[in-house]
Order: sequence, then C-alpha cells, then structure tokens
Amino acid sequence: MGMLASDGNYDRLNEYNNAGLDCVDLLLLMASSEGDSPKVEELLEAGADVNARSDKVYGGKTAIELCTKDEIKEMLQAKL
Repeated sequence: MGMLASDGNYDRLNEYNNAGLDCVDLLLLMASSEGDSPKVEELLEAGADVNARSDKVYGGKTAIELCTKDEIKEMLQAKL
C-alpha cells in the first residue's frame, strides 16, 4: 500500500485505511479495477471476498463491478 502515498500525501492511503475492509478485500478491489488478473487470482486463493464493498472507496462497487476484463469477471463469478 506504499504506492498509495507516492504522490507525496497520504489522503488516498487514509481513505483506503478507513474503508472498513480487510486488506485482502481492499487489494482485490484495487487489482480488479486495474485489470491485474494474476493478482486477482492470488487474492481469491487467499480468501478475498468477491462481495466486499465500501461506500468510502470505489463508490461502493464490488470487484465484479469494477473489472473491465472478461477473464477477471469469470474468476470472480466462479467464487460467488
């Protein structure tokens, strides 16, 4: 999560920390929105919740709603 502070302030990092999500679920949302298929697969294997959402980040959307790749959408739907 150090990448979140790379712009020189911690506003985004604090927003994510205050989202009320487990780290693995937050990372799943991030990886899904970024189209990172290998990371999504790894996080699902680690037990990330595909139904996780927070009104504080990503507008309350789930990983499925955030993804743009069919491959990721299939991986996530298989875990529903």
